[in-house]
Amino acid sequence: MPQPRQMTARKAMRMRQFDHSSQGAYFVTIVTNNRLNLFGRVEDEEMKQNEAGTMVAKEYEALEQLFEGMGCLDYVVMPNHFHCLIYLDKDKGITLPEIIAHFKSVTTHKYILGVKANGWQRFDQKLWQRNYWDDIIFNGLQFEMVQRYILLNPSRWNKDAINENHDSDVDHIVKRIKELR
Repeated sequence: MPQPRQMTARKAMRMRQFDHSSQGAYFVTIVTNNRLNLFGRVEDEEMKQNEAGTMVAKEYEALEQLFEGMGCLDYVVMPNHFHCLIYLDKDKGITLPEIIAHFKSVTTHKYILGVKANGWQRFDQKLWQRNYWDDIIFNGLQFEMVQRYILLNPSRWNKDAINENHDSDVDHIVKRIKELR
């Protein structure tokens, strides 16, 4: 008789007991469901966004107009994920989860429209993975490393664990950034 499947606890992606409406900078990574390459390709160490990738970038930039006290800082759209630095101002009553939920919702809606109107690649059930990664930026050195990480992300695509075809020697820059807390 088959054994029941063991349920494993999901790894926490966000720091528990942290007020994600607190003033400060946050490094966010959102990954497409099933890690599908939907937003373009990396060619000669540069990201070549397709129309869908351009839409994701525009929707990120539009967030500042929707959420008072929120700043859209550095970002990069990659083939199957999105990195950004978000700044929240003090006492504006918005939270990082609210911002990300809105972003994922509007980009999903617009992506579906692009599938119907422009023949964009279809996705399976959801555009984005259920959750997202965030790191709270605690100091200037960490902030600078994240900015550099975002800037260099396309040139590091072959060493990125999110790339299913990455080289065997994956780098661990994000681990180093977390050590700077």
